[in-house]
Amino acid sequence: MSSSMSHFPNASNFNVYGGNFIQNTIEYHQGLTFCPIPTDTFTGREEALTKLEGFFDPGRAAERTKVFLLYGLGGVGKTQLALEFAKRFKKRFMFTAIFFITADQEDSIQRSYVDIAKTSGVENPSSWKVGWNWLKAHKKNWLVVIDNADDPKIPFSEYLPSCYHGNVIITSRNPELEVYSNQSLELKGMPAEEGIQLLAKYAMKGMKEIRDEEQEKAAEIAKELHYFPLALVHAGAYINNQHSLSQDLSGYLDRLRKQKQREQLLSKGPRQSKDGYFQSVYETWKISWEQLSPDSQTFLGLLAHLHYENIPHALFERAARNLDMAESPLGPSNAVTKGKAILERIALDNIMDDAVSYSLISINKERQEYTFHPLVHQWLKDIDKDSHRQAIEGIVVLAVGEIPQKAYHSADYKFFKRLEPHVRALEDLFTSDYVVKLAIGYIWVKLYYNRKATNMWGPLLDIMIERLGLEDSLTLYLECEIVDAYQESLGRRDELLGLQQKLMGISKEVLGDKHPATLNRSYALVLTLILEGETSEALKLQQSLFESSKEVLGEEDFDTWDRTEKLIEILLILGKTNEALELVKSLLETIKRVWGEVDFYIPARTQTLVRILQKAGRINEALELVQSLLKVFKRVLEEDHSGINILNKIIRELAVELKALGRTDEALGLEQSLLQTSKKVLGEVHPNTLSTTQRIVEILRVLGKINEALELEQSLLETLKRALGEKDSNDFIGSRFVQAIVDGTQNLAETLRVLGRTNEALQLEQSLLEVSKRVLEMEHPDTDILDVIRELAAKLKALGRTDEALGLEQSLLETSKRVLGEEHPHTWDRTQNLAETLLMLGRTNEALELEQSLLETSKRVLGEEHPITDILDILRELAVKLRPLGRTDEALGLEQSLLEPSKRVLEEEHPHTDILSIIQNLTETLRASGRTDEAFIDHRLISERIQNLSTILAYLGRKNESLELMNALVDHSVEVLGETHPDTLCYIENLKLLESFAINGCHKSGTSHLFPLAFLLLLVLGLYSKGYTILSFIVQTLFQTL
Repeated sequence: MSSSMSHFPNASNFNVYGGNFIQNTIEYHQGLTFCPIPTDTFTGREEALTKLEGFFDPGRAAERTKVFLLYGLGGVGKTQLALEFAKRFKKRFMFTAIFFITADQEDSIQRSYVDIAKTSGVENPSSWKVGWNWLKAHKKNWLVVIDNADDPKIPFSEYLPSCYHGNVIITSRNPELEVYSNQSLELKGMPAEEGIQLLAKYAMKGMKEIRDEEQEKAAEIAKELHYFPLALVHAGAYINNQHSLSQDLSGYLDRLRKQKQREQLLSKGPRQSKDGYFQSVYETWKISWEQLSPDSQTFLGLLAHLHYENIPHALFERAARNLDMAESPLGPSNAVTKGKAILERIALDNIMDDAVSYSLISINKERQEYTFHPLVHQWLKDIDKDSHRQAIEGIVVLAVGEIPQKAYHSADYKFFKRLEPHVRALEDLFTSDYVVKLAIGYIWVKLYYNRKATNMWGPLLDIMIERLGLEDSLTLYLECEIVDAYQESLGRRDELLGLQQKLMGISKEVLGDKHPATLNRSYALVLTLILEGETSEALKLQQSLFESSKEVLGEEDFDTWDRTEKLIEILLILGKTNEALELVKSLLETIKRVWGEVDFYIPARTQTLVRILQKAGRINEALELVQSLLKVFKRVLEEDHSGINILNKIIRELAVELKALGRTDEALGLEQSLLQTSKKVLGEVHPNTLSTTQRIVEILRVLGKINEALELEQSLLETLKRALGEKDSNDFIGSRFVQAIVDGTQNLAETLRVLGRTNEALQLEQSLLEVSKRVLEMEHPDTDILDVIRELAAKLKALGRTDEALGLEQSLLETSKRVLGEEHPHTWDRTQNLAETLLMLGRTNEALELEQSLLETSKRVLGEEHPITDILDILRELAVKLRPLGRTDEALGLEQSLLEPSKRVLEEEHPHTDILSIIQNLTETLRASGRTDEAFIDHRLISERIQNLSTILAYLGRKNESLELMNALVDHSVEVLGETHPDTLCYIENLKLLESFAINGCHKSGTSHLFPLAFLLLLVLGLYSKGYTILSFIVQTLFQTL
């Protein structure tokens, strides 16, 4: 710890580049704080500096990177010594670059390596290894200071540059890090004279002269503080802040002696220390603490239980808005009660200046976040002794608000993401408050941390069932969310099935076999069984559920009808078409009996029957069924047009069937009949009327009736433009209306071209740009409208009219930013579209600038590896675009950095990473760079990983996914290596092994033998891959005998 960290209590990333110290702030990584700056108050330590000088002398030969460990108590001045060395010897030793890494947490190390890459000219560092690799690749005399490497759980060997050049200083409390260094030095307290000088530099700052009596008092204070650097710095800063004390040091010394119990404090050694570092520092901070108002002390006591960095002020603002929140169904919460009491008492806006004035906390005003120095934070936590732990938990509950929230917005996600490290800190503390557990679990659910969510809410669900009952709305909500979390997790379907079977068992025991809630849980279990491919078991359960629903709810209940349809679906999956057909007919008759033939609930069921008839090849019966239905509907449509949407869909599907059978005239008659009715009932510009008109135009073209089609299209377009011009309110404009204008214009232009009137067609299409501009100016909130215009731009590009598309996409992006915001996913999509258009026009730099800005936004909003973000896709696309521009090194860096994040995302239960695509791109880039051997090696390594993943999926019973992955690997190998390459032949044989015995063997043996079977299967694949065919055959035989 530095001897003057009061100047930079939030040190996170410091670098000196090109011989100059630079302060950086990396906002796109959560948790990164302001960078330290070198202090001008460094004092003494000449002996230690001499040792560092001799070790890092460029004239001293070294076989590997020079690594020096500075270890000792926190606050003893290790950081300041390292910074002073860097400053003093940067020119003499000609350090080409100096980087400062805060190593108190593993992700902080990684963020710092990202900054090294960025500072060193890498435009888009997507992984910490980019910076790490940069150090390895640049054979220069750089210096890296790895600071606060105290945590024994961090594998520092992975983060130390491994090469034959460069220099590293490690500062740590942990002497065991000597194993990584070539030389080390334990740093202890300062000599008396140096300690007095350090205190005086801070306490007498701004004074031209220091009197002898002041020097004597400073010496006494330094002695009382045991010449401990951090204590001296804080004491000096406090004295300098109190004007009367800066003139008379006696006052500070008297208070120091009266207000601390030195012997008692010094007897409490720190966890990783020998000589009482925390005690003297704690006493110094206590003097400042006692100057704070009670409200300030309370507020800092609350913050002490959160993570020390980036505590959002929004936590308290949101909690204060929810002070009137109703009591949880789980009952009163002590945490919430205490949190409310504090928020009602303290005035947040008035207390922070008080705390900041004594350097106990810093504020980032731009981001509205609080940050402690880690040691101050730990001290506060120790002296608070959990007095405010429950209160801060209650404040978190209030900030989360009602569960489930009535309206969940992207702003809630962003807030929860900022809150994540603080929730993790609270999570480390045991709490028995169920309301707190409910709120923390809700945060994990909304952040898609499925395992954490189920771990938190799983036990809570049992409590809720006991207290609230199986039918309570909150119980049902938790149950649904837990089921969803399990379904989205990799390899947890067995747990899900176990949970659902348990819930169904409880429901049967408490509510009875035929209670509606029990039936609903049975239905949920059926859906899971279907997803697992256990269709036969699902059929048995669904048939039982179907019979129970009929008995309990009756044949005429909607739930019974839904379960009947699910049973029909299962029968179709199993190929039992005739049984499904009979069940549909029965269902349809029941509905008709209940509602009558004219009810609009019938068509949806009729469509199911039509689909089954088509599957059975009974097309004419299907058509007759729909036609008879239409006759009934047409008679009542003018009196009740509530079913017009269903009718429109029925006729569209029927017309498709008629055209497919060559009965186009009949299709035209149906559509024209519907058009007349639709105009009369709904009006000429209703979406249903417009879509019907478009279908008629298409049929007329098919029949060769071009002039009739032209006449109808011109009439339609005039109607649409007139409607658009007459409406002042954008409430009228809908996406289907805009789509009708676009489609109508394009169809009419196509008809004109068929008639040879090309110029008219071009003029007509040009008018679309004006219409689009008019719509964009309205800034309508319907995002589908913007999608229609996006599709128009895509069509223009397809026609080679790229300049026009560019103008449209630029306007579209600006509108999207204003209407939806820069961080909306649709805005991101339109940014990518615009970048692609710029590339088509050869404006490469503009395109890449857009892509990189998009990447930074994605990282800031969602995090680098968040399961629902497209960041990895953006990186991959950016790398693909860099390659043809000859920027293969940049593309290669991006693609290599994608592999590890992809693997981590996959392991975090989110199977949305297209690993094969990433591998393919990386291989192509290596080849383009002339690095064919590396391409082959990367192919082999990744292929083995995919092969293993395929095998794991197989023994988990996920047969289709396993075979799909293995097939993809074979295709990839054929493309990369060729059909006759030994590796390709090996993968083909392995695929055969999977298909022939592995999956069936696992399936037959049941879950009890999964791991032995998996081991044998991996052994078979591994032996075969290495050419041990006979051994492979022996193991196969053993496998099949299990």
